[in-house]
Amino acid sequence: MVDTSQTRAIGDAMYYATKYMDGGGTLREIVDAVLKSILEKGLDLLSPMPVGDYAAFRGLELAAAVNRLRTLSVRKKA
Repeated sequence: MVDTSQTRAIGDAMYYATKYMDGGGTLREIVDAVLKSILEKGLDLLSPMPVGDYAAFRGLELAAAVNRLRTLSVRKKA
């Protein structure tokens, strides 16, 4: 990550991603869904109020941030 604007966007994207965490998708599927939504609607969808200072990020950076989340609990797919 290069800038605090990118860090802020990733943090809000992690919260936004919870809408895709229904227990049936992989991390890759969740990240892809978030990135698809951002491509369709822009970075402003990450916040209920327009922020204006988000910076774009890659899916790999979002996945890495989720992976580092200490409170993350996952289960193995059967």
